[in-house]
Amino acid sequence: MKYSEIFKLKDMLEKEGIPFVWMDKSHLYGAVDEEMYHIRVLTPAPDARRIVSVIQGWGSYGEEDDKLEIMGLLTDEESERDSVAGWLTAQDVFSRIKAAWGR
Repeated sequence: MKYSEIFKLKDMLEKEGIPFVWMDKSHLYGAVDEEMYHIRVLTPAPDARRIVSVIQGWGSYGEEDDKLEIMGLLTDEESERDSVAGWLTAQDVFSRIKAAWGR
């Protein structure tokens, strides 16, 4: 499999019981032939605001090295440079999500 980190993160979230929305390329870009995956983690109901969006696939930062790109849950340093951070492992992203959920 070309992109394994996004599936590792999906498994980690499922095992921890953290709800998320999963989308694949058919939901993202329609007719694009490239692989693209997206996980969106929301705050608990009733607010249901986005905590973080995680993508992996064509054009994402780190895609060529099987790494993830996120929008949200950035460090102060990352926020100063850009609105997204890339080249992250599933464990890197999962740790941020767990901390945001207070687990």
